[in-house]
Amino acid sequence: MSDSQAIEVFFSYSHRDEALRDELAKHLSIMKRQGVIKAWHDRQITAGSEWAGDIDAHLNSAQVILLLISADFLASDYCYDIELTQAMVRHEAREACVIPIILKPVDWHGAPFGKLQALPKNAQPITTWANTDEAFLNVAQGIRKAVEAVLQTSKPDAEEEKTQSSLVVSLEEPDGAVPLGSQFYMERSPIDADCYERLVRPGALIRIKAPGQMGKTSLISRVLDSAKQQGYRTAAVNFRSIDAEFWSSLDQFLQWFCASVTEAMERPDKLADYWKGILGAKNKSIRYFERYLLAESDMPLVLGLDNADEIFAHEEIARDFFGLLRTWHEQGKNEDAWKKLRLVIAHSKEVYIPLNMDQSPFNVGFATELRELRRVEVQDLIQRHGLQWGEEPMEQLMQLVGGHPYLLRVALYQIARQRMTLTELLEVAPTEGGLYGEHLRHHYLNLKSDHKLVTALRQVVSTDQPVQVGTEEAFRLQSMGLVKYQGNAVVPLCGLYRRYFGDLLNRG
Repeated sequence: MSDSQAIEVFFSYSHRDEALRDELAKHLSIMKRQGVIKAWHDRQITAGSEWAGDIDAHLNSAQVILLLISADFLASDYCYDIELTQAMVRHEAREACVIPIILKPVDWHGAPFGKLQALPKNAQPITTWANTDEAFLNVAQGIRKAVEAVLQTSKPDAEEEKTQSSLVVSLEEPDGAVPLGSQFYMERSPIDADCYERLVRPGALIRIKAPGQMGKTSLISRVLDSAKQQGYRTAAVNFRSIDAEFWSSLDQFLQWFCASVTEAMERPDKLADYWKGILGAKNKSIRYFERYLLAESDMPLVLGLDNADEIFAHEEIARDFFGLLRTWHEQGKNEDAWKKLRLVIAHSKEVYIPLNMDQSPFNVGFATELRELRRVEVQDLIQRHGLQWGEEPMEQLMQLVGGHPYLLRVALYQIARQRMTLTELLEVAPTEGGLYGEHLRHHYLNLKSDHKLVTALRQVVSTDQPVQVGTEEAFRLQSMGLVKYQGNAVVPLCGLYRRYFGDLLNRG
């Protein structure tokens, strides 16, 4: 959808509520990146423009008007007397969809304000704002529905009969990282916003931990995209792409790393100029970054380091490389050159290799662990696939796969494409020939060679109660994404794993 076709969303709010407006805008980022909406507020007025005229023009052209109603909004002559009045006029004329969002402690029903009481019945608030993750998501979901309604009513009747809303008609194969701009990427509040916010801090180090297929790569790509939008330089390095020959020594590994960063930045390779002399490999890499990659611009450089746990298998290289990252982070606290370096590290496994506490990057910076999707987020994802489900089918799906984003998307994609029904999915899901057969076999192959892990998982899936297994076994099973903690005990991550491994590991 081009920018000229995008739905214009107008924010009407008191300036004292700017922080809430900014937080809500983050939750609309997917639709903005898709070009489905273009959000407008008065901070976008350019120098030299007529302030009141610009506001009036956008208020009269917007197809969706968000009213962030607070005590300060009601006390503002401009918000209450002008913007609210005009919004009501356009809503009653069916020229715009008005969405009032009531900010606590304003009482929607009891407030003695005539205009609030006079709002049309179909303009009731989506939610009473509680400044919680669920409230933000409910509001964003309601806005998405309003935009769908605007898109649908703008279509000719014949086209309406043939197509679904453009928000859901283009389904994506759930394979690998979720593309930038995809409507199927689920922001997990406040995790995504926290990463974006910390990215701007000098010398920042962000650590993202989660089992495979939980969305680490998708989040890293969005953090780097956010950096690009701010004019930062970026480089993504995936440690699964390294050739075996570069694991032979620290010198070979660091040359590969520096060359990979240089290539990702699309800069000329100058390793030959810096990789000489008696200094060791770590000092050479420090010099290469400090005098070349960081020195050539005043803008920050953001490194996205994905699948960092691939390094754990090479203990000597891991100790030196992770110690080097810790050094760079510490230098970023005081030295101007290193303040420009921002590190985003993603890994799946627990860090089992012995690292000196003062030389580890895994106990500093900002750490976040990607959680499962919450019920309200699962409901949102279902709707993004164009499925109008009630509570019962959603509950059945969640009992099978919980809030696992990949497993959910695989199921919803197949159902939305009408390749199977939910009933059929539930019957065959935990079998070798089912939809998740390859996924389940991959987990089993990773598991079967370790007798302790097999024994521990057999205990976990053999009972409906949380089970205490060995500390190391619990950590490793969690890192693989097979279990989750309940206190000091663990349970299967989802019903799918309980049923599949319960049958497989107890045969004979």
